[in-house]
Amino acid sequence: MFSRLTTWLLGNTLCRENAPVKAHVRYKDVFSIAGIIGMVTLLGLLIHYLGFSDVSVITLYILAVQIIAVRVSGRISNAVVSLLCVAIYNFFFTDPKYTLLAYDPDYPMTFVIMFIVSFLAGSLADRLKRMAGQSERNRYRTQILYDTSQLLNKALVSQEAAEVLGVQLHKLLDRDTVVACIDEEGKIACRYYPDTCRSTFEGQADQDALVWSVRSRAKSGAGTSVYPGARCSYAPLYQGSHTYGAVGVLPGDAGLDEFSESIMSAIISQCELAMENIRSVKDKEEAAMKAQNEKLRADLLRSISHDLRTPLTSISGNASMLMNSEQTFDEATRRQLYTDIYDDSIWLVNLVENLLAISRVQNGTMQLRTTTEVLDDVIDEALRHIDRHVQEHTLTVRKSPDIILAKMDVHLIVQVIINIVNNAVKYTPAGSEIIVSTSQKQNMAYITIQDNGGGIPEEERPHLFEMFYNGSKEVADARKSMGLGLALCKSIVEAHGGSIFEKNVVPHGAAFVFTLPTEELPDGEQKV
Repeated sequence: MFSRLTTWLLGNTLCRENAPVKAHVRYKDVFSIAGIIGMVTLLGLLIHYLGFSDVSVITLYILAVQIIAVRVSGRISNAVVSLLCVAIYNFFFTDPKYTLLAYDPDYPMTFVIMFIVSFLAGSLADRLKRMAGQSERNRYRTQILYDTSQLLNKALVSQEAAEVLGVQLHKLLDRDTVVACIDEEGKIACRYYPDTCRSTFEGQADQDALVWSVRSRAKSGAGTSVYPGARCSYAPLYQGSHTYGAVGVLPGDAGLDEFSESIMSAIISQCELAMENIRSVKDKEEAAMKAQNEKLRADLLRSISHDLRTPLTSISGNASMLMNSEQTFDEATRRQLYTDIYDDSIWLVNLVENLLAISRVQNGTMQLRTTTEVLDDVIDEALRHIDRHVQEHTLTVRKSPDIILAKMDVHLIVQVIINIVNNAVKYTPAGSEIIVSTSQKQNMAYITIQDNGGGIPEEERPHLFEMFYNGSKEVADARKSMGLGLALCKSIVEAHGGSIFEKNVVPHGAAFVFTLPTEELPDGEQKV
């Protein structure tokens, strides 16, 4: 009967202390308590048999109460266990033994003191257990807050920050969570955590509360006076004059404790600041890009207006003389005028080609139409279209002994070779040697165009591939380029997955080298 009473008391006590725990867990704890007390009793009987004092036995039971307090929480259960240990000690170790009677008048005081000491020791152990548990929960929540800060610092767009917010809130609260963001079109897009909890937020009251929080930038839903019939609580995400969305959490029957609410508010605040920083960085980048585009446009217009005047004036002047006085000129003079018109028109054609190509690079519309080509054939094609003044130089082509196949957009790579060779023709004196050579290292093809002219001044080398930079070196016809050729070459080569660089040649001269990825043809296929 005493055993059944103890089981009933412990079962009800454990049920109240851990309401969510199911019945089989409570009985498991009861059996554990019974086992600990049974082992302590057997050990006490052994100690008593060996002649040790009753103080040692009492100490064992106090130790048992502390062990049980660590395993089972609750003051009531601790009191019941303490009372049970006193009763068992009375039953087995006081005269008359094996009864609950006590003859010695000092025993009642001993039992009271034993109960008080056991209860206090067990309560202290239970309290330390609870404090350790709370400390661990606080550490876990603080770690989540720290992790959130680290993840938000890595977010590059608002959607990534919202993803971090949803994941971390669900991890912190273990409650159904929704994060709503306003997209670029002003629409509200929702993400759910976990993905299976969508039905939690599909009620009309919840949807209305969510929209109201976004538009009014105030809390709504459960626990508020706005849409109190909603299942979930909603809070807006905003910073300054910008609204980014809202977050919703299912509070549940127990609600949220004060510490969880404070951590939740801190995470939401971090997310709002991260979204504001992302927006600020984006605005600054857009402003910088706009300023850069305006600068490019101004530089382009200024270069065009300045550099086109000379060839157009020459073309119109020569054409006017031929139209009005052709018969007065001898054959050599007329030939020279025709040649000048041709040279100026070709210069304008190359300029327009570079302008069109660089504009496609700048606005991102340049599309590569790549094919696998024999590199030597592409070079031969490019050299057919270079400046006619190359006849005043010695042009040498050194081909690789092996056939090099490269994947490229032929038209664009031909334009790269023309630009670099024409620069060598333009900036080196007559009689200079220009050498075009090819080679292959591993999976890259190398195209080198070098000359034995005066080289490139050291102070100009860092700026060679900048747009609109044309250096200070004089050219034969006193007409500088617009500084687009090398910038365009760099963009085209990098779009192919290659690189371009310049190096001075010893004892004098300059060399431009660019690379292209090589590619092997499938077995059985030959390049014609």
